[in-house]
Amino acid sequence: MRTELVFKDVQRSAYAEDFILKKTELLAGKLLQPDKDLHIAVRIEKDRQETANRHPIYQCEVTLKSGISAKTYKTLRQDRNLFRAINSSFEALKLILGKTHDRLRHDRRRRRVPEFVSELPEAETESIPARPLIT
Repeated sequence: MRTELVFKDVQRSAYAEDFILKKTELLAGKLLQPDKDLHIAVRIEKDRQETANRHPIYQCEVTLKSGISAKTYKTLRQDRNLFRAINSSFEALKLILGKTHDRLRHDRRRRRVPEFVSELPEAETESIPARPLIT
């Protein structure tokens, strides 16, 4: 699993990195099959700069790309608090992956294996000589 962290216009801190890495490990451990080619990119940036009259708005974008599936999942959340933006983005991704996982499990349970049906009529199958076994 590869995890990429990008901080734009935000000071990188060890606490924020550990918080994000913990969230990615929980997400990968709970909802995803063991996938060695999993790529999670987390991008944190300030959407609006802080001034004397207003607070900054932080934006968290989480992109998940699996090596097994061709799909790419992406969530984008904004909040005044950096950690709330991170939490809401990972919760949204967890909800999306949970729905996909449930659908796949339901489809596999309902899918029936088709029985083999010979296209040759019975008269022709009896006239075909059997091959001798090679030992």
